Amino acid sequence: MWPASDRPSPPPPAGRAVPSLGPFAELLGQPYQRLKVAVLRQLAGLPEPSWSLAEAGQALTWLEPATANRLLSELRGDGLVVEVDRYGQPDRAPAWRLSDEGHLVATVCAVLAAPAIAPERAVKVLAAAMALARAAGVGEPATFAPFVAATAVLERDLAALHRLIDQGDDAALAAAAEVADVHLADLAEMARQVARPGGHETERELAAAVAGRLRTLIDEILGGEARPAPATELRELVAATDPAALAGLVASRLQLPPAVAPVRATAALAALDAHLGLPEPVVVPLPEPALLPIESPEVVPDFVLLAGDVITWLAGLGETDLARWVVGGTWAEATARMAAVVEAWSRWGPAGDASLAAELDPRPRLEVVGRDEVGVISWTGVRAPQVELAAQRPVVIDLTEERQEVAT
Repeated sequence: MWPASDRPSPPPPAGRAVPSLGPFAELLGQPYQRLKVAVLRQLAGLPEPSWSLAEAGQALTWLEPATANRLLSELRGDGLVVEVDRYGQPDRAPAWRLSDEGHLVATVCAVLAAPAIAPERAVKVLAAAMALARAAGVGEPATFAPFVAATAVLERDLAALHRLIDQGDDAALAAAAEVADVHLADLAEMARQVARPGGHETERELAAAVAGRLRTLIDEILGGEARPAPATELRELVAATDPAALAGLVASRLQLPPAVAPVRATAALAALDAHLGLPEPVVVPLPEPALLPIESPEVVPDFVLLAGDVITWLAGLGETDLARWVVGGTWAEATARMAAVVEAWSRWGPAGDASLAAELDPRPRLEVVGRDEVGVISWTGVRAPQVELAAQRPVVIDLTEERQEVAT
């Protein structure tokens, strides 16, 4: 049976060691209340989840039996120690256990009983506290308070780094920069817990601004060591965020294209079945190799030789002129033929080896151009060697005299 609680229990005897409660002891007030928390911590550490009164008393060796029984009775009255449900096992002896709230209080007290928290773990502890508050269903302001506290930690890191830079203490500056770098990583992990739309926009923007300034300063202090790029951190944040939270971020801005209609699952499966029913693609073999016809290149005669043969042929016709062969076709073709005649005359004419069986007789003459105009051109006759042309020669007109009318 539990002892009566009509009188306060005496304090523990002098010389008995009470488990340390650390900073949490300052929040409990009376020393007697601290004993109740210490008992909770001791019972939470028992190897079995349920125990008898005798087993509980044996575990509290640092208390007198009467004091231990009284504290257990008060914890039962507070609802932190409850009787184990023996439904279906009526023959077993009664047993006791810590309630869910009792385990929670014992766990939190064990964390707060640490003598000190390492500086680099400050933001990590705040992140755990925020996760615990969210799991317990605490109100939104209290749940978001650790995030604001983590921002304050980063602000203190930023001020401390500037102070150490002014003091010129390189060793302390490097150590403080490494601690601040850990705080930044823990804040990024903490931000994933609050990455959902709505509320606290000012606090989020302040945290992002402080984190950006601190990141720049840390990179300068640590010599610009390789760190994850912002895009990489963003991908990690998206990968670690709940899909429902991501959908909530873009649901208000996301709109489906107007041409895309909702598709039922049956229609999608029918389309897939039709696609799978298509015949397998047939591999087309490569074409057989074949010999390509080879055509010999066209033999292009030497145009100068051709000009020499043409001059000889014209000379054998009797009275004729060179324009009979030169003039014709396009301007480019006519000039090419004229150039070939000049080259042939240079090679085989009187200035050359004199082997050409023809003579050229260039003379100026008057030629009618258009209807009313006249012009002076060069007329070249072709004849056999030592043969005079006909008596009718081209008429030479003195252009210095007054203009004469020419009948067409």
